[in-house]
Amino acid sequence: MPTTPAPASLVLPENPAAFQGGDLTAYRPDQITVDLSTCTNRLGPPPHAIAAVRRLLSERPGDLVPPPYERAQPPYVAEKRYLAAFADRLGADVGDMLPGRGVTEFLTILSRVLREERVAVIAPDYTETMRLFPYATFVSPPDMARDTVELRLERVRMALRTDDVVILSNPSNPLGHFIPSGDLLQAARENPGAVLVVDEEYIDFQGEDLSLAGADADNLVVLQSTGKTYGMTGSRAGMLWTRNQHVRDLVAAQLIRWPLSLLDITLGVAALEDSAWLTTVRAVIQDDARRLQQVLAERFDELVVPAGIHYRFVHLADPRPVVEHLAAHGIAVRMFDGSVHSPCGIRIMAPNGPAELAVLQAALDTLPAGWGRA
Repeated sequence: MPTTPAPASLVLPENPAAFQGGDLTAYRPDQITVDLSTCTNRLGPPPHAIAAVRRLLSERPGDLVPPPYERAQPPYVAEKRYLAAFADRLGADVGDMLPGRGVTEFLTILSRVLREERVAVIAPDYTETMRLFPYATFVSPPDMARDTVELRLERVRMALRTDDVVILSNPSNPLGHFIPSGDLLQAARENPGAVLVVDEEYIDFQGEDLSLAGADADNLVVLQSTGKTYGMTGSRAGMLWTRNQHVRDLVAAQLIRWPLSLLDITLGVAALEDSAWLTTVRAVIQDDARRLQQVLAERFDELVVPAGIHYRFVHLADPRPVVEHLAAHGIAVRMFDGSVHSPCGIRIMAPNGPAELAVLQAALDTLPAGWGRA
């Protein structure tokens, strides 16, 4: 695959955290050949989901005309179809779920309703989580140590003993660490007075049947969406699961009526029902991610964070020249500058197949020795 060199005038934002939040406006479309900066499944959406939307628009366009006054109280009939598809896949109860516009809407609402509580965020974490909870205690690795699964779990256990609410992503964003679901469930059960909120946005990339949704615990809150897994982040659909009636009522009171559009629901339901597509695509992505790990390890060895997810993080003392070098070879990656309880380095999504991997390999082969290191 040919590369498109970026012009010499390319200047990254002075604040690298802008990339962390998804702002890639420094790149022009003609500068990027391979976009490894985002964590959305680039093999999606599932064809079955696209076909479902086409059928809706061609065969039942009248369904879009009336407002969704299907029931007096939420969840409404269409939204319940979406939750039922999630419930079937997760083995959870629809009555314990709420529909919403992706994981971020639920985090936004939780940041409002939990303001009077003692909240801990297990850092590093999703940029929006840390932005939405400025009043939280950010529980980072001790003494600036590089994080590990074991350290992350220990911080969860510690925070559950001292705070009212503990929030984390699992697998973690941006490092990719995955704490076994059984360990998190045990930690929650050992601390019934605290609520554990788990953002599982990327859990389907880790493997099958790993979600905490449906677990026998009253102090768990699980967030998921159909955006990243199915490659349709442009739609906004997700769910919150919890058996904690108090938390569910607080969130439900803040949700707008009919948060999901019929198009979002049609896409989401069809995607969730296409389990064969997800199984096949997950295997492809995991293979690509293992190859990415090997290529990065050849260049950065111990600086690469091992993971079982679809991206890898590379610890770098000065990531900017590496990011600019990759951009000059038509490759976009996500940069982190070590601010706001975040690590310093780059996060790279797995290339799609050998051609994209070869582009990355060629760029890394021309990277001057020692770049990015202390």
